[in-house]
Amino acid sequence: MLAALPAPPTAGFASPPRDAEDGPWATSFASRVANLRSEGVTYEDSAAFLRALTKSGILRFTDIRDRPDRFFLAHRLLAKHAPEHGPGFWIRFTVQFNLFAGTVVALGGPAHLKQLDAIQDAGQLGCFGLTERLAGVNSGLVVDTTATWDAPTQTFIINSPSEGAAKNWISQGLCAEKAVCVADLTVGNKRCGPHAFLIDMRNNSTLELTPGITVGDMGRKTTGNDLDNAWVRFDSLRVPKSALLNRYGDVINGESILHIFVWLYGQLD
Repeated sequence: MLAALPAPPTAGFASPPRDAEDGPWATSFASRVANLRSEGVTYEDSAAFLRALTKSGILRFTDIRDRPDRFFLAHRLLAKHAPEHGPGFWIRFTVQFNLFAGTVVALGGPAHLKQLDAIQDAGQLGCFGLTERLAGVNSGLVVDTTATWDAPTQTFIINSPSEGAAKNWISQGLCAEKAVCVADLTVGNKRCGPHAFLIDMRNNSTLELTPGITVGDMGRKTTGNDLDNAWVRFDSLRVPKSALLNRYGDVINGESILHIFVWLYGQLD
C-alpha cells in the first residue's frame, strides 16, 4: 500500500549565514576540541570526551540539515588533529554525528527528531548497526538481521538468525546507549527489505544492556584503540512500533506502507 505525505515545499529558502573558519563559532568549537588526546586514552575516556562535546550543543545533530556549512566546518577543524592523534576520535565523531544522527535526520519522522534532541541534550552516544559478519565486500548490501512485525503486541522483533548475521566492527558499539539498527523487515508474509530502527542499546538508568542485545569487543587494533569496536547480536529483541524510522515507510493497519513513491510520483491505486 501507498500513503500520501505532504508535498515537499517548492518555495526557495534564504541561505543562512556561513561560519568563517576564523570566525567566532569556529574559534569556540576549536577551543572545545583543543584538549583532544589519544596517547594513554582509553575508549571510555574518548567516549566521555564526545559525550561532553555532544551535550554542549555547540554542534547540533540537526545541523547536518539546517547548517551544513557549520556541520562540515566542524569536520575540517577536527581533522586538523588527525595527524597527531590518529583516526580513533575522528571515526567516533563521524559515527555519532553522521552515521547515527544523520540517519535519524534523513529517515526519521518528527517524533524521532524530538527524540534526537533529547539524546543530544543528555549527552548520549549512538552507533550505526549496518555491517554484518558474513557480508564481506558486500557490506551494506547484505542484511541478514531480521525485523518481524508482531501485530498482537504492536512491536518489531529483531533477531540475528545466525552468527554471520551479527553486526560487526560497530564503532562506539561497546559504550553507546542508542543505535540505528538496519534489519530486513517482514510484515505479515511480505518481506519489505532493509529498514532502519532507532533502538535503546542500554537502560537509561542502569546503563545495563537491553535484554535481547549481546555485545563483544572486536579486540585490539593496529591503530585507533581510543575507539571501541564491537560485534552486536540480537536475540528476540522487542522494540516498539515507534522505533521504525518512518519518514519514507511505516506499518499502518498491519500493512507495510511506502511514502516515498507517492511523494515522487503521486497516489497509486
